[in-house]
Amino acid sequence: MSTRSGPPPRRGADRSRARSQQRALGRVDGGRGQRESTDRATAKARARTRRRLAGGLVATVLMVGILFVGVFPTRTYLAQRAATKSSEAELRALRQERAEIERQRAKQRTTAEIESQARGMFGFVKAGEEAYNILPGPTDALGLPDGWPFVGVEQAIYAG
Repeated sequence: MSTRSGPPPRRGADRSRARSQQRALGRVDGGRGQRESTDRATAKARARTRRRLAGGLVATVLMVGILFVGVFPTRTYLAQRAATKSSEAELRALRQERAEIERQRAKQRTTAEIESQARGMFGFVKAGEEAYNILPGPTDALGLPDGWPFVGVEQAIYAG
């Protein structure tokens, strides 16, 4: 039954006005034209709180997902790129060093270099040549003080 008395609403503007009044009363008084009880209001407040918490939880999960999908792999990519650059620089240096060693190796395989090394390092001579060894000249005295208590120190140092 309707709580309102009077003639039924007319068509057109009156009917739409009546509907809007009923909707307004429904918002204030509830769906059936009655005031909502406090239990129902608390239930709605709890539901609203749950929705807000669920929304916050969804937003947090989305942010964590974005971090796992976007930020962490990007950081790993940048670290790998830096490691790759340093490894490439090290590889270039090693290749240059290897090229230098190969040049030295090729030079040392020549007969002239082998002869030079044999003469310098091992004292080899060609047949018919004479080798002379030149001894170093005498060294200066240490110049120990006259009151030096240890006798024979200078002789022991120069003898060895």
